[in-house]
Amino acid sequence: MTAFQLEVWISQILEPTSTVYNVGDYYEITGVVDGELLERAARITVDEAGSLGARFVTAPDGAPAQELAPAEWDFDVLDLSGAADPEAEALAWMRAQLDRPADLTRGPLLAAALIKVSADRHFWYRRFHHILLDAHSCAALARRTAELYNALRSGAPAAPNPFEPVTAALEHDRAYRAGRLSQADRGFWEQEAAVWPATGRLKAEAPPAPVARNGAHHLPRSVVDAVHEQSERLGVTPAHFQITAAALYLWQATEAEEVTFGCSVAGRPTRKLRDVIAPMANILPMRVAAEPDRSVLDAFRAADARIRQALRHHRYRYEEFRRALSARPDYPAEHGVGPLVNILNFDRDLRFGPAKGVVHTLVTGPIPDLGLFFEARSGSEGTDVCVEANPASYSAEETQRHADGLGLLVGELASADPATALRALSRG
Repeated sequence: MTAFQLEVWISQILEPTSTVYNVGDYYEITGVVDGELLERAARITVDEAGSLGARFVTAPDGAPAQELAPAEWDFDVLDLSGAADPEAEALAWMRAQLDRPADLTRGPLLAAALIKVSADRHFWYRRFHHILLDAHSCAALARRTAELYNALRSGAPAAPNPFEPVTAALEHDRAYRAGRLSQADRGFWEQEAAVWPATGRLKAEAPPAPVARNGAHHLPRSVVDAVHEQSERLGVTPAHFQITAAALYLWQATEAEEVTFGCSVAGRPTRKLRDVIAPMANILPMRVAAEPDRSVLDAFRAADARIRQALRHHRYRYEEFRRALSARPDYPAEHGVGPLVNILNFDRDLRFGPAKGVVHTLVTGPIPDLGLFFEARSGSEGTDVCVEANPASYSAEETQRHADGLGLLVGELASADPATALRALSRG
């Protein structure tokens, strides 16, 4: 198995009834949808991926191993359209499904359902164990399912299976761990861990929650266009603009001289790896200094340099960095590195014939603190700033306040004069 899978396996074995590694979403499909065709397309897609029937067992020598087999899984069909509040009942049902522990040795490690909430609205629900895949894989599976659905519906031939075998990820991971680049990355991150600041947290980490609180703030297309124009003026990519905006929001919220957070990366440096259904994502520990008198231009360029430096060492596992931090006697174990920032800059909305499917994330994995997400929408529909919060630490009101605060700051930074001092920015 990959290094990512090994970390998940260890955590799950230590807490076999934990559900924090269940990940799930649902597509709100508006319009007529053929449930039988959708299930057929979904099952073909799972079979094409070739990795979703995996079982994780212990070999005779005690080492964990991944055994690949055809996937056996449930696709439920529910009609809740006659309920007093169909949407609330559907969400409650999906969350209850996410709260079911998975047996890595037996499975199944995935499930799906099509839930009717009205005559022309259905929720296509999906649940996976994180040991099978990451957000990149989830999106790829959804795209392929929609592609096959449309081919089946029209009678046209579908494009060939787009997925690469999971062995490509295993070989890539094995070669990295045995190579010199891994040692160089280790040296870089061990030096970072030695000087990592223990200040600037919103809140201390709590035990990871299986279900997060969610908040969202919509950025209209006009703001997204302004972000792209401002990114060009500042000399950074739009993704790095969003990461820096999140860092500046954390600076405003904590008033710390240096903020720290984790930044999710796909971990797929080659085209071949982008077509593998497997968990390959990683988290980059990031620290960004913010000086009140520094200009917007200087702040963004300094943060961009830090992001690029970290990206050069993106394959070193985040869990190893956390272990290096915990080895420091002066570092509070409950601090972690802070919130997670994730840029989902690929359109995940889909078409099922004339019907439109809009994705809604339920949970992306363990949430010890706070997740700040930028999620692109199709066409002229802009971007959503989404927040996942650990309910042990954040109320629903706090969660929404963080979503609104970050969304408003993004809009202000997109239209700000690059010479503006950071201290002149609004504070929520």
